[in-house]
Amino acid sequence: MGKNAGVPPKWLLLSAYAALYIIWGSTYLAIRFSVETIPPLFSGGIRFLAAGVLLFAARTAKTRDFPDARGWKLAFFASLLPFAVSYGLITAAEKVVPSSIAALLIAVEPALFCLIGWLFFDGKRPLPRHCAGIALGFAGVCLLILRDPNVRLSFSGYTLWMLAPLLSSVTWVVGAFISSDPRIHADSLTSSAMLMTCGGAAMLVSQYALSAFTGDYPSFGAFSARSAAALAYLIVFGSIVAYSSFIWLMRVEPANRVSTHAFVNPIVAVILGWLVGGEELHANILTALPLIVTSVILMVWEKKEG
Repeated sequence: MGKNAGVPPKWLLLSAYAALYIIWGSTYLAIRFSVETIPPLFSGGIRFLAAGVLLFAARTAKTRDFPDARGWKLAFFASLLPFAVSYGLITAAEKVVPSSIAALLIAVEPALFCLIGWLFFDGKRPLPRHCAGIALGFAGVCLLILRDPNVRLSFSGYTLWMLAPLLSSVTWVVGAFISSDPRIHADSLTSSAMLMTCGGAAMLVSQYALSAFTGDYPSFGAFSARSAAALAYLIVFGSIVAYSSFIWLMRVEPANRVSTHAFVNPIVAVILGWLVGGEELHANILTALPLIVTSVILMVWEKKEG
């Protein structure tokens, strides 16, 4: 449904926003559950390969517009940073770091988009409120890490894994700029499906290359029911339902309204991590949460013209 197709039903809009707010916010806990017994690269590879193939099949069946070899080549290289590297980092980190902390660290992405876009991709110079948002976001990150009771003053173990979600955010942002290349495919959903398919395949290849080196191959019999259910949830709801809802909302709703998911998701992740995942709400989380959420609001909120 496009912007000229009339006003969408209210129930449909509410369902789409619920998918963005709740499903995307819940994916951090689902990732933590999935990697309890499934190797991180294998979990991420299956998630994006399955979601990418399903979305690609649905989209090409509708458009009959099949990508050429050049598009697939561009998609493969463009998928490495945002999927193979970024998602590989976050899934590996969540074997150690609570999902609530991972979600808060990743929530600084709007600030990174503004800063990295300006410095390296000819983006607009940050406005004063953007500078304030960047400062608040990174202050929240510093408090989140330095006040964590499990962090030690050495780059090893838990402390090192705390930095992995932050590095994941950086690689995701850089990868997002690279993967926006319109030469991959003119249709944004088809392009996204190609990127997920290639990224998922790259993660599976990386997993089996690692297994060949270590001799420790994934065993389906070792996967728990909770991990398998979490992975299925990530494929169907996290990668297909929520993402399709996002793309649709961007066509029928103002972008600043859709972008509100960026500051709702970490709140949902923290609450679910505490209520469902049994994660503790340490002082560092309660202190950093309002700073990071305020940072995101400053970054994504746009004043109405006129």
